[in-house]
Amino acid sequence: MKLKKYALFNGLILAAGRGSRLNNLTTHKPKSFLKFNNNIRIIDHLINNFKNSKIDNVNIVVGYKKNNFKKIKNVNLIFNKQWNKTSIVGSLIAADEILKKKISIISYSDIVFNKKAIKLLLNSKKIKNNILILNNKNWKKYWSQRFKNPLDDLETFKISKKKYLLSIGKKTNNINDINGQFMGLFSICPSIWKKIRKIIFKNYKKMSQYDITKLLSVLISKYQIKNISVIDYNNYWYEIDNKNDYKLLREAKIK
Repeated sequence: MKLKKYALFNGLILAAGRGSRLNNLTTHKPKSFLKFNNNIRIIDHLINNFKNSKIDNVNIVVGYKKNNFKKIKNVNLIFNKQWNKTSIVGSLIAADEILKKKISIISYSDIVFNKKAIKLLLNSKKIKNNILILNNKNWKKYWSQRFKNPLDDLETFKISKKKYLLSIGKKTNNINDINGQFMGLFSICPSIWKKIRKIIFKNYKKMSQYDITKLLSVLISKYQIKNISVIDYNNYWYEIDNKNDYKLLREAKIK
């Protein structure tokens, strides 16, 4: 696979949150500093995935325990001053200057995935004019490990025939409403970010409390932003929301 000139892209990791559902595991360090697979930290795994994808401009939005990140080399730290008053959309706003300048590949800080996932975004022809989100096609297998009933925690994720997002984040009792799962890994181009930031700033008090799923849902349903394109991903993916998730990650055999 021929690589593009990836200096044209930002890598952005949203790592400002507390990770309170992990209780004592995050008392003294951010959630992304938890270790797995031969003692590698999640944050280092994410940075390595960007670097291995030829993205050297890696930025991390920090908040909780921000001083822990200062020893990480060759990254740019962005402090979300309102990290304890806002949700992850607040961290997007903190990275506004970066998002306005270049196409940004954005990752949650509590996920683990194969480096090929980033290249799926980078090599999409739609990356210049769309929001791109990755769809975990293996969600059923992973969710069966996390929950007795997959519908207990899953929400709508409906995709059109042309691979555009139709619905996300709504509760459902119908398995047919779930065509996959948003992975917390996506890209935004500057032209679309400028539209989104205007929407957020007009409704900042409310929308700064949104997670990304809620933001995408509102952009589709209320603001008629339809160019949210979905790319299928078929490799490993783990999300660490609680101690059971972390146990599954540590038990996983990841190469």
